[in-house]
Amino acid sequence: MARIAPLIALALLSSPAWAAGEIPFETVKGWEIERSAPGAKGPVCLMSKAYKDADDEDAENALVFAQAGDQIVLSFVYEHWTWKKNEKLRVPLVLDKKVAIAKSAWIGDGPTLTAELPNSIMPSLLAAKTMVLKLDGADADFKLAGFAEAYEALRRCESTPASAAAAPAPSAAAGGAAAPATSAHIVQAMTFPGDGDVPPQTAFAANTPKIVLGLQVRDVKAGDKLTAAWIAEKTDAAAPNYTIASVAIPLGASPTVSSSLSKPDAGWPPGQYRVDVSYNGGPVEFSQRFTVKP
Repeated sequence: MARIAPLIALALLSSPAWAAGEIPFETVKGWEIERSAPGAKGPVCLMSKAYKDADDEDAENALVFAQAGDQIVLSFVYEHWTWKKNEKLRVPLVLDKKVAIAKSAWIGDGPTLTAELPNSIMPSLLAAKTMVLKLDGADADFKLAGFAEAYEALRRCESTPASAAAAPAPSAAAGGAAAPATSAHIVQAMTFPGDGDVPPQTAFAANTPKIVLGLQVRDVKAGDKLTAAWIAEKTDAAAPNYTIASVAIPLGASPTVSSSLSKPDAGWPPGQYRVDVSYNGGPVEFSQRFTVKP
């Protein structure tokens, strides 16, 4: 599989605070709000955002946020960090040029710093436009645009019953394949605008050269088969729930696999799409939705 957004994968899939996988809930102002998979330990919901900093040679930044009781959990990812695993540091946390916590405690791991901070910082965090860590010899900043709106969506996610958290699947009468809210073999799914170091997204431009579905899988073995059916759910170019292509997803030793679909010659017709994933020829087990903007 191509190296798809490794920093985001690290923050969303590997952080000890929420390592069990997430189910997409809502996207708000560039922030992805997701609900923890049933049975997962840790926060019920989390939110994350990634962007490339044009002022730093397009270095990739990501922030993952969740609430855990009377604390908040932050994972701050920066492409050029090389922290030792479990490296500990205490640094000032600055919100809009004002020191919010003089000695905030962080734990490093490669390009990631993770901290558990008191919930009392939330009013300042919601009002801030920029978060800065005052590291020795350099400042690390993250733009917080849309954070307050995303936080409201996070609260909705936390208050939504688990049975209602997943997006409703289209009924069989409408021509769509019904998929359960949880999957035995799909832990996490994201869509990307092509290969390489790009952040995940759920809305694409009509001229996107290729859309990639990245999956984290579990409980699969040699000889098993995953199939991805790419569906034009609602566009002006085809009948509702039109199957564009159905492709087998190669499985190997890695728990991360992918499927992709290249842009039609005339571009992607605007509208709603989904990818239905089935296991060993069985019914649809998981559906990942995305849109193409006019």
